[in-house]
Amino acid sequence: MDIIFYIGAALVVLAVVVKLVAVKNRHRAASNVVFAKYTFNKLAVAQQNTIHDKAIEMVLASNTKLRGFANEVERFGWYALAMNALGIDSAVPDNPSWYKIKNPYSAIIPGDSMIYNVTGALQQQYAITVKVSAEKGYLEKSAAKSRAKKKPEKK
Repeated sequence: MDIIFYIGAALVVLAVVVKLVAVKNRHRAASNVVFAKYTFNKLAVAQQNTIHDKAIEMVLASNTKLRGFANEVERFGWYALAMNALGIDSAVPDNPSWYKIKNPYSAIIPGDSMIYNVTGALQQQYAITVKVSAEKGYLEKSAAKSRAKKKPEKK
C-alpha cells in the first residue's frame, strides 16, 4: 500500500513540475513576442528590413515545415530570435536580452493569456502599451476569405 502512495505522490509531483516548465516556456515566448513588437516598432525602417530578412533566413534554415508568418505571434517570435542573432537588445527597460526559444511557431499561440499578462505588466510597470493581435491569420487573409464566401456562386 505504501508503494502505491509513493508512486501516486511521484506522479503528482511530476505533473506539477511539467506544468511549471510549460508555464515558464509560455512566459518566455510571450515576453519575446511582446518585447519584439515594441522594440521593432521603435527601430528605423532599414533596421526593420534587416531584422525581417534575418528572420526569414532563420525560418528557412529551421527544421520546421512551415514557412513565413501567419500572424503577429509567429512574426514577432521569429523577429525576437533575429534581433538576438543580430545583437539588437530589447528596448523594454530592465529587459535587454531575449529568451532562447526553439520554435516560435509552436511556443505560444495567438490569444494566449500569457501574452495579455506580459502586456499588462508592461503597461503597469513602464506605461508601455503593446497590442498583439489574437488573430490566427492576417486580417487581409481573413477579409479575403470572408469576401469570397459572400460572393454567390455562378450557376
